[in-house]
Amino acid sequence: MRSPESPDDGAEQPADVAAMLDLIRSEQDRMSRRLAAGVPAILLAWGIAWFVGFLLLWLIDGARPVVAIPVAVAASAFALLMTGAIVVSAVMGARMGRGIRPAPGAAWTGTVYGLTWPVGFLAILALGRALIVNGMAPELSSIYYPTASTIFVGIMYVLAGAIWRNWQSIAMGGWFIVVAAIAPFFGYPTHYLVFAIAAGGVFLLGALVAWLWQRESGRRPVVAEDIDE
Repeated sequence: MRSPESPDDGAEQPADVAAMLDLIRSEQDRMSRRLAAGVPAILLAWGIAWFVGFLLLWLIDGARPVVAIPVAVAASAFALLMTGAIVVSAVMGARMGRGIRPAPGAAWTGTVYGLTWPVGFLAILALGRALIVNGMAPELSSIYYPTASTIFVGIMYVLAGAIWRNWQSIAMGGWFIVVAAIAPFFGYPTHYLVFAIAAGGVFLLGALVAWLWQRESGRRPVVAEDIDE
């Protein structure tokens, strides 16, 4: 026999379900903000590295006779900038993933994807060296390396967007591929300037968009109290 309180309990169930859904959405939003916390810094680091780095390479011959940077100086600065961006990405990525236990399938996917980056770049370097050994001129090598690297970066961004269902990553990757396909037609050294502005600029724009998204997301009302990390 049903107790007198049964109708009241049934009436409270929709409210309980709504509260639970609000709690789930709140936790999902909080987790999304946490996982994306370092994205603006990562994109900013790569934007600076690409924009300044390729601009320095362009200044080797691109602004003569007004300005001419020695090859060794420009190449060393470019390498340092890229290394700095890698370090920032590694540090921020470790911070974003701290305390989060990925599912076995996700961990496998992330490991394979992460290892593909250095393997791919090593393959690009090896192929470039093989082409030089077989007679590729230095002017062509200066076009090959940034073009091949940018195509690879674009493909990896597209794959990341496909794996983790992120349209922004797919759009950025597609843009990099387009830039890499067009830049060589400008010839040496103007192609460096194209990479600096068109590719480095997209990283900087992405950093701004990610920062604005985080700021707007942080202003949303939170239904449940954040759980202490």
